[in-house]
Amino acid sequence: MNPRRPTYRSPWRHRAFVLVVTAVRALLARAGRSDEALIRRLVTDNNRRVARHLAAHGAATVLLILPRCVKRGCCKIDNGGSLSVCLGCDRCDLGELARIADLHRVEALVAFRSQVAFALARERRPDLIVATACEDRLFKALRSVPEIPALLAPLTGMERMCVNATFDPEWFAAQLRLATAAREADHDTRAAVGA
Repeated sequence: MNPRRPTYRSPWRHRAFVLVVTAVRALLARAGRSDEALIRRLVTDNNRRVARHLAAHGAATVLLILPRCVKRGCCKIDNGGSLSVCLGCDRCDLGELARIADLHRVEALVAFRSQVAFALARERRPDLIVATACEDRLFKALRSVPEIPALLAPLTGMERMCVNATFDPEWFAAQLRLATAAREADHDTRAAVGA
């Protein structure tokens, strides 16, 4: 763990908050209503909180979490592996995402299953998680590693449940720009002072 990393304060670290959200989801289910709008609101609030944190601190290491349904048959990346193996590939959006991560000089690790993703997050202790998944998995991400800032987005499409899902590489690019902006500004300041 990076001893200099500032503490990220998330309401998801508090049991009372988690219990209230869980109770609201249960009430919605009992009433036969979808909790999709609630989860999207929680994700939006979370992303605003993380954006404020990143504006002050940036992120040197980023863990990208993508569900297995975005992986195509041609993909050579291993579960929990580095996205760098996709750098020269143009067959799916993972190649574009690899180039975006490389451009922003972030360590990009990809996990295709939530259990692997959370284990990687606890082991690697990245400064930031950037993830896309279906709403239920986004809720699980908020609960599972609340000590690590996470920028989240729902999948943009799916052929059918857990098959050929899509994501927006430009959304990831925007999040990585946000994550690295403070680091770049600090680098520019040090370069100007040293000049």
